[in-house]
Amino acid sequence: MPPISLNRRAILAFGGTFLFLLLLSGAVTNHVRPDLVQKHIPDSWKSKLPPPQQDEPPPKKEGNPEQAWQEEIFPLAKAGKVPKINPKNIVRETNLKTPLLIGFTRNWYLLEQAVVSYLAAGWPASQLTVIDNTGVMDSNLRGLLTAKNPWYLNHTRLTQLGVSVKRTPTLLSFAQLQNFFINYAIEQDLGYFFWSHMDVVVLSDELLPEYKSVYERAVEVLANTLEERRHWGLKLFAYDWLTLVNVEAMKDVGGWDTQIPFYMTDCDVYSRLTMRNWTQDPVSAGFIYDVGSHLKDLAILYPEEGHESELNTTRFTNLKMELEAMMKEKQSNNGGRNYWQARQDGGQGEPFWRNPKGFERGINFWIDKGRELFRLKWNYGDCDLIAKGYSYGDDWTDKKPNIPQ
Repeated sequence: MPPISLNRRAILAFGGTFLFLLLLSGAVTNHVRPDLVQKHIPDSWKSKLPPPQQDEPPPKKEGNPEQAWQEEIFPLAKAGKVPKINPKNIVRETNLKTPLLIGFTRNWYLLEQAVVSYLAAGWPASQLTVIDNTGVMDSNLRGLLTAKNPWYLNHTRLTQLGVSVKRTPTLLSFAQLQNFFINYAIEQDLGYFFWSHMDVVVLSDELLPEYKSVYERAVEVLANTLEERRHWGLKLFAYDWLTLVNVEAMKDVGGWDTQIPFYMTDCDVYSRLTMRNWTQDPVSAGFIYDVGSHLKDLAILYPEEGHESELNTTRFTNLKMELEAMMKEKQSNNGGRNYWQARQDGGQGEPFWRNPKGFERGINFWIDKGRELFRLKWNYGDCDLIAKGYSYGDDWTDKKPNIPQ
């Protein structure tokens, strides 16, 4: 091999230095909080920054059908053309705050569907916050995950819709997430808040003779609740698919028991609320569907262009029928009503990736352990603690349930 000349050595040294600096700059920027970077960017620069690329699906492989989680189910929003809601759904006269929190762990498309349905039903975007409980730290904020990843969350889309996002510090169980909601409300000096599941779709009831949107009816429930000044704890819209929560009531009973992480934790806290005489009233604001699949195009949740004020149209009838079929399919699915939770399995190699099937097995393990702990706590294993004679403070005692002989 001939000796390297001085010029070639200089060129190689310069190239190596340049490559090193390039890699170093990438390593640094990948560990800087984007929110802090954005905070210090002059406004005159921001319009010149390239748009985020995170909502681009991964390239399709030849011969493989497109998977459900790789689809774009709101193409109009992607094109920057979010449809107009029915003007009848806009509540112009209310001085009440209506904070709505929706927790998210996995399956972006179900979350987007839930959020868009609330927006189309009149809920102001400024009052809606998605709680990012994916446990992937700032990976979604920085657009490091792809749409096939179960824990992918499109911050760009939510920002476009006007919806806020707040991240949990790490992956929380259901009970922990509920306490996070309560603490968030305390930090925001809120005496109450609404929360909803990410796998629901809301639809205003256009069949009523006096039409009111989901949002307007929710505001009425809130206004009446505050005016009554009763010892109220919860207002339950279709059980807890949408719930209005009194923060003082939850503080009074000590919040959710995080040692019961998933199922039965609701039985525990709702029973303790009743034991402390906090009411839990069923109320209604419209149709709420519990689903495990998504619509092909979320634009169907909005009125047709030029017909925004029309009610009980063919679009509404067909949408209602489709949502009813989706809910029925979820309830009767052979894989159980939560089959959708472990359906996605992509994203291997991306930050904080977990094996989705193993993750689901872990959740089921803690569900079983939570049921076991509920039985240890109350010396009884079912939800009807009040009917069995239990009172506040009877937990972790030797009290036995009142069972007729």
